Amino acid sequence: MHKHTLVAAALCAAAGTAQAGGLDRSGQPISAIFAGDNSIAFSLGYVTPSVTGTDLGGTGSYDVGEGYSQFSFSYTNEVTDAFSYALLVEQPYGTNVNYNGNPLTDNLAGTNADLSSRAASVILRYKIGDRFSVHGGVSYESVKADVALNGVAYRNAITAAAVTRSFNASRPAGTPALSSRTLAAALGGNARAAARIGRNYGAGALPGVLAPAFAAQSARFVGNGGYAFNMQEDSTFNYLLGATYEIPDIALRFSATYRFETDHSASTTEAVFGSVVPGNISYKTPQSLNLDFQTGISQSTLLTASFRWTDFSEVDVIPLLLQSDLVNLDDSHRYTVGLAHRFNESLAGSVTFIYEPENNRSTVSPLGPTDGLFGITVGGQYRNDDLTFSGGINYSWLGDAVAGVAGQPVASFTDNSALGVGVKAEFTF
Repeated sequence: MHKHTLVAAALCAAAGTAQAGGLDRSGQPISAIFAGDNSIAFSLGYVTPSVTGTDLGGTGSYDVGEGYSQFSFSYTNEVTDAFSYALLVEQPYGTNVNYNGNPLTDNLAGTNADLSSRAASVILRYKIGDRFSVHGGVSYESVKADVALNGVAYRNAITAAAVTRSFNASRPAGTPALSSRTLAAALGGNARAAARIGRNYGAGALPGVLAPAFAAQSARFVGNGGYAFNMQEDSTFNYLLGATYEIPDIALRFSATYRFETDHSASTTEAVFGSVVPGNISYKTPQSLNLDFQTGISQSTLLTASFRWTDFSEVDVIPLLLQSDLVNLDDSHRYTVGLAHRFNESLAGSVTFIYEPENNRSTVSPLGPTDGLFGITVGGQYRNDDLTFSGGINYSWLGDAVAGVAGQPVASFTDNSALGVGVKAEFTF
């Protein structure tokens, strides 16, 4: 069986993969360690999401998806029959979201996020006999981000939180702490919340102290363009371990790879209410597990399957002034299954189905306003001696979601999709 051709045909489908769950972009594959000796590969992809929604309570609609490109490079070398290594460069995480509209009337207008990353990895592989091997490696990972929060929903939530903190710092002795949700509800006309404030702090607290403070702080929020957060690029090391079982005669391979969570610390700048405050933030990039399987089901056809879990629920980015998590994502679970078929010695093709289940939360972060995914990727490959060209196109249906701020629904996103295309060139010398 021409295993190398079939494997490459399956992999070419990944070139056109659309955006994954959470902040996942590349899926952090380690397939380069199975490539031929002295092989170099380059891939380039572009994804165009269509993520549109309707403002709940505002006057506008949103088109927030921003297109982005993906690049990767790998080099594989066999030192001995048992020992080999691969060098990889990729962009593992990212997001590009931009809310249009009028910040004075729409809940999320003026909100945007731009997070990018790079990683360079060295992965070592050691074969233990013909069927077992272990692999491990180290990556040097860089992350940077810019986030802006604006619009009516963020104005009210951030202002209420600031007024509440100030009020609690000087509240009458013996009184309970005021909740920003209680204050927001009272200012929104909730009679029970207003009565609770009156009982705890006196009848004049809401109209005489809290409401004027909220109005003044809200005006400062609007007058200074909302909230802005810049996180400078930070680089640190990340580690991975894994193992593989193979039966080469039937092109069977099962590989498991675990990546450890990584601690980062970055310099930041926050701007809100007319103040610009430098600071420092600690955060993590997530641990993850990749399971990859393939087996030949005929002399010319290969079955592939994979699973990736990414622990995004443990990733928190909480700036000093905001004191709220900017990430707020659920774990990502991605399943794929595909078929690759060799038509002749030069030409092969593949089809891959992708599924990410919905998390079914009542609201999701406005910086990631979809929930779940189903996609299909069609790939093709042409091979001429030591040079191989692959290409793929992916179409994914993105799950409906309601974006929320401080637990309150503010925008609804339905009937969305993403289109991705990619090419890959591999040369063995």
